[in-house]
Amino acid sequence: MRVHLTAASTIVLEDVGFSLEFRPSRDGGGPGTVEVVSYPPGSTTQPDIDPDEHFVEAFGCLGIVELGSKTILLVLVPPIDMLSAGDAGMNVERVEEVLFYCVEDPHLLASADKPDHPCYHLRQVLTDGSFAYSRTVDLTSRLQSRIRVQEQRDAACAPAARTDASAGSSTVPHHYRGTLEYTWNAYLLTPLNIFRASLDPTAKAAFDSRSFMLPVVQGFYGTREVHIGSERVHLSVISRRGWGRAGTRFKKRGIDADGSVGNCAETETILETSTHVVSFVQLRGSVPLYWQEKPRWTGAVKLDIPQPLADVSLAPFLRHMRWAVKTYTHIHAISFLSDNPHDSLAAEAALGDAYATLCALGKSQSKRLREGLVFEKFSIHKAEMLSGGVESMPGEIAKDVDALLDEYGATTATLDGESGKPVLVSGQQGVFRVNCRDCLDRSNLGEFSISAAALDKQLAKLQLPPLEGTELEQAHRDLWSAVSSSPALVPLGPLTHAAASQNGDALSQIYAGSRAMNSSFIRTGRVTHKQELENAETSEARHVQAMLHDDAKNRATEILTGQCRDQQWAPQLVLVEATTTSELSGTHTDSDSGSDLDV
Repeated sequence: MRVHLTAASTIVLEDVGFSLEFRPSRDGGGPGTVEVVSYPPGSTTQPDIDPDEHFVEAFGCLGIVELGSKTILLVLVPPIDMLSAGDAGMNVERVEEVLFYCVEDPHLLASADKPDHPCYHLRQVLTDGSFAYSRTVDLTSRLQSRIRVQEQRDAACAPAARTDASAGSSTVPHHYRGTLEYTWNAYLLTPLNIFRASLDPTAKAAFDSRSFMLPVVQGFYGTREVHIGSERVHLSVISRRGWGRAGTRFKKRGIDADGSVGNCAETETILETSTHVVSFVQLRGSVPLYWQEKPRWTGAVKLDIPQPLADVSLAPFLRHMRWAVKTYTHIHAISFLSDNPHDSLAAEAALGDAYATLCALGKSQSKRLREGLVFEKFSIHKAEMLSGGVESMPGEIAKDVDALLDEYGATTATLDGESGKPVLVSGQQGVFRVNCRDCLDRSNLGEFSISAAALDKQLAKLQLPPLEGTELEQAHRDLWSAVSSSPALVPLGPLTHAAASQNGDALSQIYAGSRAMNSSFIRTGRVTHKQELENAETSEARHVQAMLHDDAKNRATEILTGQCRDQQWAPQLVLVEATTTSELSGTHTDSDSGSDLDV
C-alpha cells in the first residue's frame, strides 16, 4: 500500500491498482462526513497523483476516527517481522509505527510524536509493542473458529449437483471480520466496513483482497521449535486481550453494563506436529460484578462492592456468563482469591463470596448457566501454606482440574496432505475461566499450570513422550514466562532462559504497567530470595504507575475502542463513484460450466 497527498489536499490510499481518495465533504454533509472516491481496478479515471511526488509505503489501514473537530485516518507503516509459527502461513508482525492523516488538514504532521499533537497519546498506546497483526491468518480467532470458518467457505464454494433443489441457496459467506471481542480496532474499522457495504460486488471483492481494513490484536504471541523424542514440533502461545472494558488496572475493574470485564484475555496454547495441530484455550477476566479498589501504598486491601448484588450486578453478570457459555460451550470458573476473612486480604474473601453468590443466582435464573457454568474457589495462598510453597502449585492445580481436562479435551486437527489445511477432528468442549484480584500474578500461575497439564495429556494422545524433562517443557516455561513477563509481543526464537526473563511483562505490563510476580518461578521452576525482592519491587512500581501515568493511557485506550465520552460521532464515509470497468470484465463465470471456483 502507498499513501499519497495530492495537490488538491486529499489523501489517497493505493493498493495493487485499487485507490481510495479521502476528502472533506463538499456539500456540508455534517460533522465527520468524509467523501471517499473509489477507483477499483479497471477504472477509466484515476486520482490526480504526481508520480514524482513523495509517497509513504504502508502495510495497511487501521481505520478512521474523529478527534475533536478533526477526522483522522490511521495508517500502519512497515513494522518489523516478528517470527513465523509452525504453520508456514502464520506470520505475525508487531505494530511498530502508525501515521495519522487528518482529512481536513492533510499537511498536519502525521507522525504524532510530539506531546502537543492530538494523536500523541493514541500513538503511544498503539506503538507500545503490545499490538500485532497477520496478513495471512486471522489472528483474532482461535484455531477451532478459524477451521470452522474455512469449512463454511469450502462448503459454500463446493460445486453442487444441478438436480439438488437446495443448490441455489448455497452462497459464499459474508466478509469475515474475525472475532469482534478481540479485534482492538473494530471501532476504527466500522466506518470502512459500512463504506465497503456500499460498493458493488466486483469492487467489494477487490476491496477485500487489499489491506484497506487491517485488524489488530493486543496481548502476546510467541513460538518455539523444539524436539520431543524424534519428533520436531512447534509450540506457540497467543494471548488476545478483550477491548470491551479496556483500560488500566485501577480504572477498569470488574464489569460494565454490557457484560464486559476488565483485563479479559483469551490465551491459546498451540502444538503443531508433522501430522496434527492441537489447541487448548483458557479465559481470564476480572471478577464479573461491580466493584472498585483505590490505589494504596500500605495497609489492608479495601474494596467497594455495591449491594444488593441481585439488583446491581446480576444483569451484567448474566450477559457476561451467557456470552462465555455460548462462545466456549462450558465454563469452569476458578477463583484464585484468598478465602481468609481475617487477614489483610479479607476484602478479597468478601469479593470471592460475592462472586459465588452471583453464580448461584445466575444459575437459578438461566438454564444455559445451569447446564454450562461451574464455580470453584481455589485459594492459592492457602494451598501454598498447606503444600509447601509456590513450587508445589502447578502439581496441586493440575490434580484439581485433571478430570475436567479429560472432559473438555482440546481442539485437534489433522493436516491435509495436499493443501496443508487443518481438518477438524474434535473441538474443545469447555474452558477454564480464571481470576484473582487483578487477573495477573495468580492467574498467570494458574493458567500456566493448567496449560502444562493439558499439554501433557495431548502428548499422550499423540503417542509422544511425556512433557517432564523435555525441550518442550522448557519451551512451554519460556513462553508462559514471557506471557506474564514481557513488555508485549516480542521476538521469541530459540530463547535462552536469560533472554526470556528480560522480556518484561506482557499482560501485566499492559494492564498494571509492570511485570508480573512469580514469572521467574514459571520460567525456572524455583523460588529464590532475589525473586521475592523482585516481587516487592513490582508491587511498588504498580502503585507509582497508577498514581502518575494511568489517566492519559486510559483515555487513549477509550478513544481507540470508541468508549470515550468526548467522542460525539463516528466518521461517516460517503461513496463517490469514479468511472469504472469491471476488474473481471469480458469473462463468463466458471460456475456456468460447473467447474470449481477459487475464492
